[in-house]
Amino acid sequence: MSAKTIRTRPFTAADHEGWDTMWASYLAFYETSLPPEVSADTWVRFLAPAPNHIGLIAEGTDGPLGFAHALLHPGTWSPKPVCYLEDLYVKEEARGRGAGRALIEALAAKGRADGWLRLYWQTDIANATARALYDKLAQPRNWVRYDLDL
Repeated sequence: MSAKTIRTRPFTAADHEGWDTMWASYLAFYETSLPPEVSADTWVRFLAPAPNHIGLIAEGTDGPLGFAHALLHPGTWSPKPVCYLEDLYVKEEARGRGAGRALIEALAAKGRADGWLRLYWQTDIANATARALYDKLAQPRNWVRYDLDL
């Protein structure tokens, strides 16, 4: 499989089974789980015609390869919106073949066309596989993230 055989597009209802399988693998990678109703709600939000939720799927000739979940939001440093790539997943057997890059580039192209200020994301510091790609596409920042769970 080459990057030329990878297609990215918005989610459709027909993608649910493939997404659900990949979503479970994504959650397992981060050693977490969610109640089924939370995952169901997540899926519905990406299918709804909400301009601030963007769900993309990458597919090859043999089916789905990965997905991206992104959230568009206003910022305080510009009137242009910013986009947070919250979740990016590529099936293990498809990694290193261009699906992750294709998903990020599809979001970036949408952002350029729609006038976003920036696309940003984060990953675990130990996620060397993902970071090998990310370091080619964007500048890492020296910020420390803090979470206050409410």
